[in-house]
Amino acid sequence: MKRGLHTEVLVVGAGPAGGAAALQLAAAGRQVLLVERSLFPREKVCGDGLLEDSMKTLGEMGLAEAVRKKAHHISKIRFIAPSGKQCDLEGEFYTLRRQELDALIVEEACRKGAEFVSGLEVTAPLEQDSRVTGALAVDQQGQLVTIRARVVLLAPGTNARVLHSFGLLQERRPNAVGIRAYYRLQESLDDTVMYISYDRRMLPAYCWMFPMGNGVYNVGRGVFLSYQRQQRSLDPRRPLFVSHAESLTAVLQSARRLGPIRAAPLRTGFRGARACRQGVLVLGEALGLTFPLIGEGIGNALESGLTAARVVARALESREVSLEALREYERRLRQRQEPFHRAYLQAEAWFRHTLVANCLIARTARSAELKTVASKIISRQETARAIFSLRGLSKVLLAR
Repeated sequence: MKRGLHTEVLVVGAGPAGGAAALQLAAAGRQVLLVERSLFPREKVCGDGLLEDSMKTLGEMGLAEAVRKKAHHISKIRFIAPSGKQCDLEGEFYTLRRQELDALIVEEACRKGAEFVSGLEVTAPLEQDSRVTGALAVDQQGQLVTIRARVVLLAPGTNARVLHSFGLLQERRPNAVGIRAYYRLQESLDDTVMYISYDRRMLPAYCWMFPMGNGVYNVGRGVFLSYQRQQRSLDPRRPLFVSHAESLTAVLQSARRLGPIRAAPLRTGFRGARACRQGVLVLGEALGLTFPLIGEGIGNALESGLTAARVVARALESREVSLEALREYERRLRQRQEPFHRAYLQAEAWFRHTLVANCLIARTARSAELKTVASKIISRQETARAIFSLRGLSKVLLAR
C-alpha cells in the first residue's frame, strides 16, 4: 500500500452510515476513499432487523430490491408484555445479517466509483490551522499511512478513541449494550414474526428473537445503562431471551447455538459526540443515532450517510467547504431525527414501569386505533409522543 494517499472525501467506517455516504458521493462524481479497520466482510453485533424506514432509504440508494432478494421477509412484530399479553403490529420488515448488508452497500459504492480499503485503522487527524485535512492510519503490517482529504466523514460506530482523537467526543461511556447470538431451532415457529419481549425484572430492557430464515434466529437483548436494575441484565449467564411466553422459552431451550454470544456498546438519543468541526462530520452510531427504547439504528445511520453526502457534495461543487457549509448537515439531521429521539427517551423513561408496559401492550392489542398509531410510530410517520406524552397515555387509557 502507498504510504501517502489523497482523496476529496475520506470516509472512516464501512457500516451503513459510512457505506451510504460513500455510495452517494461516488454517484455524485466525487472522489471517495472508504476505509474500514476490520478485514471485510466482518461480523457486527446487531439485531439484523430492517424496518420500513431502513427499506425506504435503501430504496433511495437503489438497493431495496437487492436487499429483498438476500433478506428474510417478516410480516409482523409481536410485542410481549411483562404480564404475557401479546400485541401484533403488521408491516413489511426484513432481516439480513449486518456483514451481508454492509458488504452489499460497499460493493455498490465501489461500482459507483468509490475506492475501498479494509484493514486500515484511522488513529488521528491531520490538521492545519485548526482544520482537519485528513487522517493518519495504520495498516495490517503496522505501517503508518497518511491520507489527505478535503473532508473527513467519521462513521466508526462506538469507537470513542477515534472520536476523542478528532476532538469530537462528548461522552465516553455508552448509553446501552446489545448482546446477541444466533440459534438454530429444533422446533418450528412462524418465521414471519419478530418477537420482542419485556420482563418486569429488566425494564426498560427488552429481549428479541428475529427469524433469519432456514430455522436460524438472531436472539438477544438490549440493556440501557442509565438504570440501576440493568446491571443484572448484563450477566452473560442469564438467558438471552426472557419471556412469559412459555412456548418461546421452551423452543429456545432445545435450540442449538451457532456461535459465541457477542456484545457491543450502543450510543442512543442523539448524544455522545459533536456532529461537526472544520473539515469533519460525524455519522451514524458515533453520533448516538440509535433510538432509545427500541434500539433501532440502521435506518438512522443510512439517513445520516445520505444527508452528509449531499451536504458535502454541494459544498465541494461550490468550492465552499467551510464550517458553516458543513453545519447544514447537523441542521438537516436534527430537524429530521431529533423529535424522534426526544420522544423515545420519554418513552424509555415510562417503560421502566411494569404497569405502563402491561397497559400499553394489552390495550393496543385490543384497539384498532392504537394499533394504527403504534404502526405509524414504528414506520416513523409519527413520533412516540403520540403515545408516551401525558396526552398520549390518556388516549391509551380511554381507547376502546
